[in-house]
Amino acid sequence: MYDPGELDQKITIRRPVLVSDGMGGHDVTMQDLAVDVWAKVRPLRGDEVERHDRLKAVSMVRFVIRFGLAIQHGDVIYWQGDPHNIRYIPPASGREMYLPIDAERGVAV
Repeated sequence: MYDPGELDQKITIRRPVLVSDGMGGHDVTMQDLAVDVWAKVRPLRGDEVERHDRLKAVSMVRFVIRFGLAIQHGDVIYWQGDPHNIRYIPPASGREMYLPIDAERGVAV
């Protein structure tokens, strides 16, 4: 389905975690789940949206990585310094070698 040579971009996957703020509450911080993961990156579509009277560019990107990481929908992929919120992870049967992940850039993390 995919050629291993197509995985030619490095990405970092981070997960939001709760940490104590020292006063009985908590803060959310991003913790590295996987650093320098080889991925195939393919832009799917781009658009401009109006939020709070401002135009903002958003884009959907498909990342393909080797199967094996426990990726969740709340995780964030960083590629070329930009955060991409994971929007879709297909259900896996356990026999796949590669995992496609659709993620959106240009939205709040």
